[in-house]
Amino acid sequence: MKKEQFALTLAVSLAAFSAMAQSEGLQNQGEEVLPQIEIGFKTIATGNYYRNNGNASLNIPILNEGDQVLTDFSDSYLMLGISQKLYRGWRGQMAIGFTFPDVNSGLGQVFYNQVMLKLENQNNIIKLGRSTSQTTLTEFNTFRDDDAIQYNYVLNPFSNGINTQDNQYANVLEYTRVVGQKLYLSFHGENYLDFQTPSQLSINGLGGSIVYRMPASQVWNRRIIQQAGVSVNNFIDTPVYREGSEKKTLTNLIGAATFNVKPDPVHFIDLKTQVIQNFGFDQISDITDYSSYTSTKSTAYFGMLRYLNRRLERPRYQLSAGIGYKNFPNVGDNSNQRMLIANAFYRIGNSFDLLFQYRYNQNSGELVPLLGRNQQRLQLGISYTFSKVFNNQFDDRNSILI
Repeated sequence: MKKEQFALTLAVSLAAFSAMAQSEGLQNQGEEVLPQIEIGFKTIATGNYYRNNGNASLNIPILNEGDQVLTDFSDSYLMLGISQKLYRGWRGQMAIGFTFPDVNSGLGQVFYNQVMLKLENQNNIIKLGRSTSQTTLTEFNTFRDDDAIQYNYVLNPFSNGINTQDNQYANVLEYTRVVGQKLYLSFHGENYLDFQTPSQLSINGLGGSIVYRMPASQVWNRRIIQQAGVSVNNFIDTPVYREGSEKKTLTNLIGAATFNVKPDPVHFIDLKTQVIQNFGFDQISDITDYSSYTSTKSTAYFGMLRYLNRRLERPRYQLSAGIGYKNFPNVGDNSNQRMLIANAFYRIGNSFDLLFQYRYNQNSGELVPLLGRNQQRLQLGISYTFSKVFNNQFDDRNSILI
């Protein structure tokens, strides 16, 4: 009888221990849920015919006088994002990415443009690390984001002008409040650098923005305004003169809007516009170097009209044309810049595109000795874009490529 009682007690104890072990195992599994992983990349390779008329004193290799034929794969990039569920409805994301900078940029073979952490829930977004800075409000339909950088980006006054990445990326601390899933209120502090010779890590940029953005899922609705917003950027302790000791705050104001001219799923037409007002320093009335070029008063206008042809919900080809104008009212001799740009994308397969782009830029007045009289560039190439999500758990506002 005692043996039977012992055996029964042992069996009950083993069953209880087994249940406890299974429960603990399930809890551990819950704590080790695999994150969502997203990989994205874009490879663009072009053959360029480039011509610059007039000597340029600014030490940028691409502005050397003469004709050039280049094979260019710059601005191709790879992005990796890992997102994890957090407590109380939040989620965290780590993103790391690198791009291939322009030839002779001084940044080496690879430049890390994204090394950041992001926390977000339905109404709040917090971003910390190196990432895209808020020096533009919209993405124009050019081959590369920097094809019209003098017109559609706020230019970094701490840079020497050789690297376009100085204007596009910064070490950022950014908070965004999302209202109604369409209105984005953002406050941001940046550490802007000359990435070729970084010298400090303190915050030297402060600003904010208000942007209305229609979700991508509603782009085919009949609403005319796709996006509209304003942004202010303040560069703190900007040298008024490169060799002087006086420093002030340099303020730039951006206004941008995107219009769905014809929001048709097959024949889609939109118009993107942006204005950048650089309030500049009154003391700078001559443009002699890149510092005075970015710090004097100026107004830049840029607009681009796009036609996108789609069939069976797949893009077939795209045609775009844009114009830019930049005026410097404090500088004499009618100093201004003008740009014409046109391109075409033709889809030859899944995410593979044939590319054609022509760009003409003209400088006048005091800009001629600095940048040359005019530049022309003809580009032919191929691009491939890829984005894939593994272990999909979230409804993302944007792709990692945006």
